[in-house]
Amino acid sequence: MDTDGDGLGNNADTDDDGDGVLDESDVFSLNATEWADFDGDGKGDNADTDDDGDGVLDEDDVFPLDAGDWADFDGDGIGDNTDTDDDGDGIQDAADNCPDTLFTMSQTDTAGCSAEQRDTDDDGSNDFLDDDDDGDGWTDLDEIGCDSDPLLVTDKPIDSDADLSCDILDEDDDNDGISDMLDAFPLDSSESVDTDGDFIGDNSDTDDDNDGVLDVNDAYPLDETRTYDERVLIGAAAIGAALIAALAVASVMGFKKRKIKPDNTDIQMMLQALER
Repeated sequence: MDTDGDGLGNNADTDDDGDGVLDESDVFSLNATEWADFDGDGKGDNADTDDDGDGVLDEDDVFPLDAGDWADFDGDGIGDNTDTDDDGDGIQDAADNCPDTLFTMSQTDTAGCSAEQRDTDDDGSNDFLDDDDDGDGWTDLDEIGCDSDPLLVTDKPIDSDADLSCDILDEDDDNDGISDMLDAFPLDSSESVDTDGDFIGDNSDTDDDNDGVLDVNDAYPLDETRTYDERVLIGAAAIGAALIAALAVASVMGFKKRKIKPDNTDIQMMLQALER
């Protein structure tokens, strides 16, 4: 018999079917279209649609001649069944909540999940599309700018005056109309000035300049070097001097009418009485 018609009988021919594969290595030595049967199912690999018999058609099998693997998610040449990090994100599958993260997805978190795979607040919108991932009422961008965690509902930005602008970004934290830079009490809307630096705001402090005189009695409550109004003192002194002069004149005139020589002692006594 000369299967391949090459003029050599099969007994002498080392490649009976002339397919280029020696008979000793050819599972189908008399079939020029087949020479291997990887899964031993009696079908040559060229005709077999599942060469390794793993249940995955060769056209869908990344490893058609490996019954233990058929997929390579991260394309690293290691089948997913063998690969300990299927998506190649650096997190081992055993600790990866999302071992099938595509390389085209956003950066993964410590659990191995990308924003496209998470729905932190369970609102039906994945974090990639959701502008408030934790559902705390603050947008993710605001939380990042306010130094709070956009994935933790219990970590909200501090907003002292509840104006929806966090204190980090708000120029007037207590909303009292005074810039934080100029406000001695930026978190107390009832106070903004502390004249004497005693940590008590002027609105509450009964002695703003700390001069020992209560504000209600202090003509200059914000000036520790002045307490009384000099104009009042000067006026009072002028009136007193005028009264003394008038009394002195009246005394002299009285003595003249009585033709009595004035006694300086009497005048001194009157002046002392006025001074008292």
